Amino acid sequence: MRKALLVLVGTVAVVAMGFAVAGLASSGSSTGGLAGTSETTSESTTETAKPTKWATTLGTGQEVPKPKGVKPGATGTFTVTVTEKGAAYSGKYKLTFRNLTGRAMAAHIHKGKVGKTGPVVRALCGPCTSGRTATVPVSKTVLAAMKAGSAYVNVHTAKNAAGEIRGQVRKTG
Repeated sequence: MRKALLVLVGTVAVVAMGFAVAGLASSGSSTGGLAGTSETTSESTTETAKPTKWATTLGTGQEVPKPKGVKPGATGTFTVTVTEKGAAYSGKYKLTFRNLTGRAMAAHIHKGKVGKTGPVVRALCGPCTSGRTATVPVSKTVLAAMKAGSAYVNVHTAKNAAGEIRGQVRKTG
């Protein structure tokens, strides 16, 4: 009784029944192989989640507690694009502000609903300059808070150490 033996070594297959030797394609295509044999290829695809965009307009009216001695027109913007890379996330952000009572001492993402204060979950800068862009790691906690509408950005000054301008982060794309 004749027995077939299939041996795979790198990209060469040898069928030993006393008559056939053939090369198999290694690119995952079916261009090689032996008649009457089947070939299984596996291609690993890494799907990258589509980046998500988030933004807010910062103002004094949203800040809790109410800031003191603010200038008219104290405002700002925050945009971030969050990208998933495997099990990790990163966020490329831009922060702008103007007409604050003084120098921006720090800016953070906090976990908290509208009208409520909450803990810092991601430091952005300190001290800060308007127009700042950076890429930072984003934790699952921060992303979950953003998805739930429970994340806000605020900018702190010496006069308003708890925060001078604030805005809830919302998904924009």
